[in-house]
Amino acid sequence: MDPGCKPGLRGTRLLPVLFECGLILCWGPGYLSTIAVSGIVGESALLSCEDSTLENHANDGIRVYWQRGDQCIHAFHSGKEHANQNYSNRVKLFTDKFKDGNFSLLLSDLRVSDAAEYTCVIQIKQETGYKVLPIVSAILQVAAHYTEPVLAVEAGQTDLGGGALVKVICSSWGGYPEPTVHWTTLDIPNENRTVENQIHCSSSELCNITSVLWIHAKSNFVSCSIYNAKLQENKTATVHWNSSQGSQTKMTLPVSDPHHRWIIPVVLVTVFIAVSLSVYILLKASSLLNKKRCHIEDGHRHVQIQLLPEGLETKNV
Repeated sequence: MDPGCKPGLRGTRLLPVLFECGLILCWGPGYLSTIAVSGIVGESALLSCEDSTLENHANDGIRVYWQRGDQCIHAFHSGKEHANQNYSNRVKLFTDKFKDGNFSLLLSDLRVSDAAEYTCVIQIKQETGYKVLPIVSAILQVAAHYTEPVLAVEAGQTDLGGGALVKVICSSWGGYPEPTVHWTTLDIPNENRTVENQIHCSSSELCNITSVLWIHAKSNFVSCSIYNAKLQENKTATVHWNSSQGSQTKMTLPVSDPHHRWIIPVVLVTVFIAVSLSVYILLKASSLLNKKRCHIEDGHRHVQIQLLPEGLETKNV
């Protein structure tokens, strides 16, 4: 019987049963160490499990089990890897590193739902059976970057000055966890502004945020910052308008905003096509004019033939 396991978890039946019951419940060894791991949605995270005292063991004498709670998500047994179908194609052990005591698990295409505590259990074959080693625990935290915030300004008047009620909208998408929004305005007390935040999270738990700032301003500078506490990441966009020059309004959006990067290339391509088309039309018109006139030499007399809409007109030269 395998050390520490309940009756019935022996021989070839060990692996199937492990996917039905928790390894900790079966073996119950103490924790050797706990590590914290951070990952980004869509990327990979390495759950470390290493023991330098286990070097130079043959793979066929090693059993490795990774579990989340009471669910085994990946295992190495009888010289092969066995993956839980819920993690198919997303988990990988480095079996060539077992000889170095490295039993780490690579978890790919991270999702918000992957955030959890994972445990690594190792069994080493000995003459009297398999020895169960203390558990290594990896606590995985998952976050997602928010996009660069996008600012939009609306007002009841064309000119944003003159004490008009100005509405500034700040939007950002696809982040996790829910962010903190901070507005910065010049020369406007907090009591003269109103902020409304709306956060919507999808089934994948990624969130979109729209924050609306209402202010009375004649000339102002406003910035909106989206802060992701888990990543300690702050992204800021600014907008500036000035009514001192009549109805001219100057707005500045973040250059790194992915929703506006396409504007400049599209404008350049449009201008290039327009210029090319104009040049082509001019060249075509010039060629047609040249073809409408031709000279025919007849002995010492030259006859100029000019093509006119009414027909042919000849002139002696």
